[in-house]
Amino acid sequence: MQIKNRFGLPEALVKAVSFRRHTPGSLSATTMLNGMKNILLSDRHWDDLEEDVAERLWALFGKAGHSLLEDEGADEVTEEYLSFEMDGITITGIIDNYNLKTGMISDYKFISVTKILFQDFGDWYKQGMIYAWLLRKNGFKAKTCQFIAMIKDHKKREAKHKPSYPQIPLYVYDFDVTEEGLAEIEEYIKGKIAEYKQYRNLPDNEIPPCTAKERWDKPTKYAVKKDGRKSAVRVFDVPDDAAKLAAELGKNHYVETRPGESTRCMYYCSCCEFCNFYRDTVTEEQDELSA
Repeated sequence: MQIKNRFGLPEALVKAVSFRRHTPGSLSATTMLNGMKNILLSDRHWDDLEEDVAERLWALFGKAGHSLLEDEGADEVTEEYLSFEMDGITITGIIDNYNLKTGMISDYKFISVTKILFQDFGDWYKQGMIYAWLLRKNGFKAKTCQFIAMIKDHKKREAKHKPSYPQIPLYVYDFDVTEEGLAEIEEYIKGKIAEYKQYRNLPDNEIPPCTAKERWDKPTKYAVKKDGRKSAVRVFDVPDDAAKLAAELGKNHYVETRPGESTRCMYYCSCCEFCNFYRDTVTEEQDELSA
């Protein structure tokens, strides 16, 4: 991975936002949350991938925060590396903080408030359970898991006027580690391993694309609007349904197309230039919309 500095930022920032690559041929707790095409293309083309310093500045906040939180308590370990081999593939994870006495796993995040508002914690649950699974496989107990999220774009005004908005710039998502949960995450890991083995020797273009969920896909929507009104009267998934309602409502009503997008492909995938799905589908859709 080449870290570019197109804006001439200080060299200290360049070094600060650089990161360690996970071992090729292994699957880490965070890597596994990605689509398999992303995992394999990132591994294969690592030396050719590029990212600009400016695009990684938010990662600096996370790195700085982790450094501040590294002091261990009497029964705690921090930045603990764990690994376990299953079916010939090494599963790895680095746990931010683990309490040997209570069996609590803690992970620190620096996030946008959007994640809290949407209560979108499926990836955190999987990550935490993979850590718990790794601990168990290495002979340690794992009873609870907590993700301590610091909200970088928290707004006091929103908190004051909206009860559903986080009231402070910190949010804790926690859950118990259950035997059922461990069994489920082991099946998930086995599935990822099987997928990895199935596709790892295929040419780039033959690896199936990431799923819509893995691409953070937002489908195109069709909003029925009325002249002079800011919000939509109603939003539809099917254009014919929107057109029908607009016709029924009559004068001053029209249909507004709200283009969908594969958000991760477009803005957050460092290996997209090597992905035929991105080239053939995502960029083509954007070209059609901008034409």
